[in-house]
Amino acid sequence: MKPISKLQKHRILFLSCFVLLLLSGCSGATEPEPSETGAIPENTPVVIVTRAPTPTASPTPVPEMMIDEDGDITLRSDIAAQFSPASFPFDHKPVVLIYHTHATESYLLTEEGSYVETERGRTKNTRYNIIAVGNALQKALEQRGFTVIHDTSDVEGEDINSAYSRSLQLMQKYEDIDLYIDLHRNSSNQRGRSENTILIDTVPHAKLFFVVGTGIGTYEGEYDALPDWKNNYTFALSLTTAIAEEQPDLVKPIRLKGGRFNQHMGLCLLAEIGTNADTLEAALNTVPYLADALEFVCFSKTN
Repeated sequence: MKPISKLQKHRILFLSCFVLLLLSGCSGATEPEPSETGAIPENTPVVIVTRAPTPTASPTPVPEMMIDEDGDITLRSDIAAQFSPASFPFDHKPVVLIYHTHATESYLLTEEGSYVETERGRTKNTRYNIIAVGNALQKALEQRGFTVIHDTSDVEGEDINSAYSRSLQLMQKYEDIDLYIDLHRNSSNQRGRSENTILIDTVPHAKLFFVVGTGIGTYEGEYDALPDWKNNYTFALSLTTAIAEEQPDLVKPIRLKGGRFNQHMGLCLLAEIGTNADTLEAALNTVPYLADALEFVCFSKTN
């Protein structure tokens, strides 16, 4: 081997020192220690992870009234609570028109009250149909200070479904009527003793109730004029309350309906006294209670 010269030794030594200096510089460098507080450098954007809120369904508003398939309306409880009995006093002798949209409606056939039926629960014999009850109501109201017109026209015709259009024509024949009373008897499928008859001091009385039409109809715009159903409802409620105070079992709840029943003509009352399962006697016995209630509601105490 060829011996290393002195110059080469110096070069080797110099290179060795240079390499050692480089190595010591690298080992002396230190990384920044992490912050104990976890602070984020000033120029680092802050990212906040958010979660979209779960949508909350809005409560479905409760309608003011519910209408069933038969057209009967149930008012929402808070709406019904807004109605209360009231007086309907007149400053003159009230004029009442009693009429019958269904004049052939009759009562239970009995040995004492036998008549010829035109169909089940109907007769043209005015001694045994609803006209006989209208005659009794006329007399009772006249005794209590009313002026009464009783129109006994039979407007049913061959098409019973259009009877209200003909009874409207009947109503329009008269002027200056304060109260219209369309007198009916309700229908029943009962056989045997009627559950609609109650005994008051052993005397049979047929239950009654009132029907109020709202004019809502089955489609928008069905009627050209709408009734003031709230006023008619208050009137019916006042009568119902007055009768119930005397005989609570005699009067049934008001039936609020979607039809109009010609009640756009003014202050109107559709009264249903008894059913075809009740006797005429029981219906006639109920008439004074209706007459008393009408007197109580329509005559103020100061008159």
